[in-house]
Amino acid sequence: PLPCGLFSHRLWLLSLLVVAGSVLVGCGDAPTGGGALPPPVAPPPPPPPPSSGIAFESRRDGIVDIYVMNADGTAQTNLTNNPADDRAAAWSPDGTKIAFHSTRDRNFEVFVMNADGTAQTNLTNNPADDGVPAWSPDGTKIAFHSDRDGNFEVFVMNADGTAQTNLTNNPADDGFPAWSPDGTQIIFTSDRDGNFEIYVMNADGRAQTNLTNNPADDLRPAWSPGTKIAFETSRDGNFEVFVMNADGTAQTNLTNNPADDLRPAWSPGTKIAFTSDRDGNFEIYVMNEPHQQPGRRLTSSVVARHVDRLRDQPGRQL
Repeated sequence: PLPCGLFSHRLWLLSLLVVAGSVLVGCGDAPTGGGALPPPVAPPPPPPPPSSGIAFESRRDGIVDIYVMNADGTAQTNLTNNPADDRAAAWSPDGTKIAFHSTRDRNFEVFVMNADGTAQTNLTNNPADDGVPAWSPDGTKIAFHSDRDGNFEVFVMNADGTAQTNLTNNPADDGFPAWSPDGTQIIFTSDRDGNFEIYVMNADGRAQTNLTNNPADDLRPAWSPGTKIAFETSRDGNFEVFVMNADGTAQTNLTNNPADDLRPAWSPGTKIAFTSDRDGNFEIYVMNEPHQQPGRRLTSSVVARHVDRLRDQPGRQL
């Protein structure tokens, strides 16, 4: 039997986890009159994962899973817990769902799940590689890229996976779509000019226009809640996070760091989260866009190489 003092201390700790008014039973004899000790108090379930904040991928558990954390880096929680690779998480506009791509069905497919990780469902169900989902601002559509037509193209579908439609219809590789805040345009990456550039088009695929026009590789655009576009580029000899106006003007280096800085993602305001290996492995950082701050580190164990891209054959990347 446990010593009396330890038993009493243990019950006191348990009482802190339950509602006020719980009765502690002290040490000593059982109550008189035939009474019995109350049943032990069960500890409460673990707190749910954040229902908003930053979603990211990490290999910290040996495989690449989708995690979520608060905007300050706390409460880092594995949502997918699947032996396949799960990557490219994207919040729905109302914060209730997360889209992502996964290899659990032997090829890359676009999945969706509730914000707590439940109800993980395949949306694309296609033998080709489908990935990098992006929600429309009204939450009714998801853009993604797919190589089902022999090369990577930007597709769009309804949020339930129906009406999958090719928007770019170009022999080059097009991918990494992102919506404008009003839902009328989509930005994406294309190598149709011989290197990767950031393009914009109308939401129906018309008026495809090169925004960056730079001989370096410009990839993974992300539209701010306003009129800015962040992207990653190799134009300074390593990958940096740049920002530009929505018409392609004023292209500016935000990170200015000799490490690789990648995958920008906007908060609802002016903050940008991004991935960097400046501390020796890839971690999540956040910075304020107007001030070009060096970035505050949020994670300490993200070791998946976030620059990984979908591959349809060895050596070919998008």
